[in-house]
Amino acid sequence: MKKNQREIECLFELFKEEREIEKIVEELPRGYISVKVISGHTYNYRQWREGDKIISEYVPEAFVNSIKRKIAIRKENESALKEVRKELQSKARFVIKKEILSEEEVSELREKARV
Repeated sequence: MKKNQREIECLFELFKEEREIEKIVEELPRGYISVKVISGHTYNYRQWREGDKIISEYVPEAFVNSIKRKIAIRKENESALKEVRKELQSKARFVIKKEILSEEEVSELREKARV
């Protein structure tokens, strides 16, 4: 029984970690910095894709390094999120296969962790 409880707690913690990383990713800017030279002047733009469109936003020189850091942090967190989701999928399959929890109970656990 104790081992089963540890598996459930581990799954719950992974769900919480997934949600925390998702929140971080949502708050950080997407895209990349594009440098354009127009009439001999250098301009920086943050560009990202929304559907089929590429959206550009001018970034003043004073903010370029800050935006670059935030984009890099977002990419690191997206990689971490991918790893957590892979681990979550594996752990969820394990608890379902071992009949520790049903699929519905795993879904309920996920919802509890998201609150």
